[in-house]
Amino acid sequence: MFNNIIVNILLIFDDPIFWIVSIILIILLLLLCIAWILNKVMDLGEAHPKPAKYSLIILVLVSMVAGGFKIRDLYYERPPYHFWSELLKKNHKPFNVSQEEFEAKNRAGYCWRDRKYYSKKELWHKAIKSLTGRMIYENNLFWDNKVLDAEGKRSWTSADCERWNSCKVWRVPVSLTNQEFKAYIGDGEHYREKVDGLKNAENVQTYMYTSDKNYINDEFQLKDFILIHDNIEGTTIYGKNCCSILNKTEWSVIRKNYNLYFVKSEIGTFVEESKIPEDLNINSWGIGNFYLSVTNFTIGDKRELLDKPNNVFYLNNCGDILYKPFYFTQ
Repeated sequence: MFNNIIVNILLIFDDPIFWIVSIILIILLLLLCIAWILNKVMDLGEAHPKPAKYSLIILVLVSMVAGGFKIRDLYYERPPYHFWSELLKKNHKPFNVSQEEFEAKNRAGYCWRDRKYYSKKELWHKAIKSLTGRMIYENNLFWDNKVLDAEGKRSWTSADCERWNSCKVWRVPVSLTNQEFKAYIGDGEHYREKVDGLKNAENVQTYMYTSDKNYINDEFQLKDFILIHDNIEGTTIYGKNCCSILNKTEWSVIRKNYNLYFVKSEIGTFVEESKIPEDLNINSWGIGNFYLSVTNFTIGDKRELLDKPNNVFYLNNCGDILYKPFYFTQ
């Protein structure tokens, strides 16, 4: 009973109607504030007519600007623009830079946060760290008991993560491609033991949260390593050849082979509808000049590995990935 109430409350907060009503209420509150200010200014105006006139103009303009920014933030920080908004914050416009300069340098590939232009080689390390952050984010949904099944019930909980020593990401310093790793573990009964053996090897880094000091300090500069992403739903392997940085031209060549995944889902992780605002030149916001192509495979899946990336993610100029929407192979 209590769990159902909590789930229903969470569903209310994800309902677009809830946020439309919230925005309307904020507008009404702003109008009431403006009315109160006008009343005070009118009282002041009777005693000092000229100063009151200019005070009124300034106060109204400030209120309109502040209200507009607040409404915009509410709109873009909730689904379907939540992940987009979070990515923008990672490379925001400096206060002392004009919008024109900001957009021009964004289109040229400039990272404002780090104050430099990154090469594709440099972006690779940044993007791999960000991809790992996405895996951690997904695992945290299990730790926080937020993964639902088709009936709206929690299919897995943090207790399952504890029981199976799961819901973590391992960075293992071995030189194995996806193909070599798949051949190494084979299709027999003991593949799990081989994976666990790698997890317990020397110099392995384990990540549970993006606040972990080893994750924060790790720049993923090793030349050869693999990533093991483990949660209750399965174990996914990213060999040393898992990922590549694509520029806009390279992406345009293969774009026709992929579909954009943005829709809402009722089960699993990353379930919310996630979009990029329409009629927006994303390059002017420092996104879409580069992409991260990702090829991985799930332990126990006997199908042949694809000869092309499974997924392609938008990158900003600093190497951060957009969690959703993303592209998947047709």
